[in-house]
Amino acid sequence: MANVVVNTTSPMSGRRLSRDVNRLLAAGFQTIVNDDLTNLEVRLEGPMGTAYEGGIWTVSVTMPQEYPLKAPRIRFVTRILHPNIDFNTGLVCMNVFKQAWSATYDLVNVFETFLPQLLRHPNPHDPLNHRAASIMRQSEQEFRDKVSMYLRMYALPIVPSDHAKVDKNLEKRSSDLSLSELLSDDDDD
Repeated sequence: MANVVVNTTSPMSGRRLSRDVNRLLAAGFQTIVNDDLTNLEVRLEGPMGTAYEGGIWTVSVTMPQEYPLKAPRIRFVTRILHPNIDFNTGLVCMNVFKQAWSATYDLVNVFETFLPQLLRHPNPHDPLNHRAASIMRQSEQEFRDKVSMYLRMYALPIVPSDHAKVDKNLEKRSSDLSLSELLSDDDDD
């Protein structure tokens, strides 16, 4: 990240943004960052013990020019069924987040605390996704079942099929064979 130009209103906020992105990367979050650090895509795993456990979502983060004084904009790129996340746009209900945001928070707080808490404690009484909220209010079990169904449809990690593994092993063996043939002493005739 050397020589990154940060598009912010002050040098102080540019240093802060750079530090916060580096902390997020150091915390082990798989992250794709644009050149000026204002747009990120971060991989978020569902918290253990929740209906979201086992899922992996890509979350888009847009940093405002006023960061860290203003909260980043958070959007799920991977579809998720949650009362406080719009199913079509992925926007997260930010009322509580924006009110609670403080310049002392950083991106690690967003991904280690805020989003996991949102997934652990959906609020059907302040919904962005009215359908999910309605299901949740009617039956917790039905809501968990629907979340599981959507998780399997959209948020499971991509695992190579056995066929792909066999093909890869064959390819490796054939390249090893070719390499061993090239290195054989039989060519000294």
